[in-house]
Amino acid sequence: MTVSQKDVKKSKDLVEKLLKVNDQKYNDWLHQQHQQFIEENQDLILQALSAFTSQEEEDGKNEPKVIEHVSVRPTSIPVTQN
Repeated sequence: MTVSQKDVKKSKDLVEKLLKVNDQKYNDWLHQQHQQFIEENQDLILQALSAFTSQEEEDGKNEPKVIEHVSVRPTSIPVTQN
């Protein structure tokens, strides 16, 4: 079932209002929901990482990968007005 943007907005607005009544911020609550979902799926995450590292060892790629860090700087910051 696909959820429409209108339904998402209605749900979000309602949750924001309910949280406000309880003196909570929506972004804090949303972050907490994300953390809870990650924790609930920790076994799956660990299995995937284990499978990934096992595959590397089978391929003979025991050398650590070098991760190249790229600095990203915005050329401009959009300004919105309410």
